[in-house]
Amino acid sequence: CETCKQAVPSDCPVVYADRAGYSRQWHPACFVCCRCAEPLVDLIYFWKSGAAWCGRHYCESLRPRCAGCDEIIFSEDYQQAEGLAWHKKHFACLECETLLTGKPFALANSSLLCTTCSQSRV
Repeated sequence: CETCKQAVPSDCPVVYADRAGYSRQWHPACFVCCRCAEPLVDLIYFWKSGAAWCGRHYCESLRPRCAGCDEIIFSEDYQQAEGLAWHKKHFACLECETLLTGKPFALANSSLLCTTCSQSRV
């Protein structure tokens, strides 16, 4: 098995990943996403950099995910702050929904707040 390096008994089912080549095999429980360890046996998998990826993490390796709606951002026009990304329309105060592009804001636990709402929480 590619993951656990244990022998696969002849009476045990194995997983072959077409993109990995048929010389590699896994126990069904060992064929998991390289990022989150989600079992991939019954799912569509992606092969990248010599490893299997679930759809969510494969997409995240190509494009950022919006911290506001949790969807992949396909546009080149998006907002970034402190390692997170937002669609422009989701870069808004959690409380009053004021768009925050170009305005001061507070970021706590991935939640955006305008300065007014941030001060009212204190």
